[in-house]
Amino acid sequence: MLRQINIQLINKIKKPIEGNRILSGIMNVLVIILFPIILIVGIIITVFVGIFAFFQRLFFKSETELELEIESSNIEQWNIYTNFNGISIYQKYVSEIRFGPAYLNLKSEPKIEFLENKLFGDWFFTYSNGILLQQWNTTKKPNTNLIFIGIDNREVQVLEKNIPSVNWEIVETKDKTLELNCDTGKEVLTYKIEIKNVG
Repeated sequence: MLRQINIQLINKIKKPIEGNRILSGIMNVLVIILFPIILIVGIIITVFVGIFAFFQRLFFKSETELELEIESSNIEQWNIYTNFNGISIYQKYVSEIRFGPAYLNLKSEPKIEFLENKLFGDWFFTYSNGILLQQWNTTKKPNTNLIFIGIDNREVQVLEKNIPSVNWEIVETKDKTLELNCDTGKEVLTYKIEIKNVG
């Protein structure tokens, strides 16, 4: 049934009006005259749609591009790390050691040049008029420096270098000095901390 309907329809298109030569001739002339006009209008519409699509792609971002842009800006977002006596230190997550702590980029306001382009652990300790930080020398194995930044003058002191641990704990002793206990996994190393010019 469906096949017969299709055949009949095609036959009617091929022979629109049977038995009437005048009407058939007029239809043929109209088709010959209108065909180029329809073709030109189709080409103009196609070109217009192509130009519109090009400018739309140029000026408007797709939803996936916007989501990726928002996601990347969230990844690069700086969060407050600590605020101490008028200095704000900001952190940006970089990565983390497998089964271990995260490491970060830091920056400060007002700017402390020493913090730029270095890796730090997520450990800090505020003391007197400064802050102690854990600077990472590498991410391959535990190798860290103990850093002190004086808040008043923003002076940086490297108190201990190449500590083979990232698990730190500060203890204040009876004589008001500080000890840094570093767990290497095999032993606990203790460093006596002496900070110069702490008022």
